[in-house]
Amino acid sequence: MLKQKKCRHCKEPFRPWSSTHIACSHNCAIQVVKASREKRERKANAKQKLNLKTKKQWLVEAQKAFNAFIRTRDKGRACISCDKADDGSHQRHASHFRSVGACSALRFNTFNVHASCAECNGVKSGNLIEYRIRLKKKLDVCRVEWLEGQNGIVRYDIDYAKRVKRIFKKRAAIYKKMRE
Repeated sequence: MLKQKKCRHCKEPFRPWSSTHIACSHNCAIQVVKASREKRERKANAKQKLNLKTKKQWLVEAQKAFNAFIRTRDKGRACISCDKADDGSHQRHASHFRSVGACSALRFNTFNVHASCAECNGVKSGNLIEYRIRLKKKLDVCRVEWLEGQNGIVRYDIDYAKRVKRIFKKRAAIYKKMRE
């Protein structure tokens, strides 16, 4: 005599006929099979969606992960452009010193991107003069001059975007954990 089991569909206890018996009735067995089939189809669809993403979509996701890392890294620090304190009441942006359009090679460079208030980054287009002054204080002059001297154009591929997304998601989680 086999031990009582719970039906995988209705969760009612029943006595199985064999060790592979998973449902209390034929109707429940049909529902269990349908559910497992739907689960397999959802997994297959998710894989297909990943394969259908364009390079641009992957770069957008990588940029979001990178920007989230910058905001996490600089949480509690003042705006790089105007020294407005981060009191949590204002929206924070990840502001590029050298824009992605001006130098795509610095798009994911952590020295090039710092947290700023929404007003400086959005309304004042980065407030670059003040940004540069404070960046020299934060980094050394040589590094700022190196950033200004970069003019490379880089074409990122999908694998690189995936790697950037994965790395900066992990880094953001680590910084978040350290701050707790």
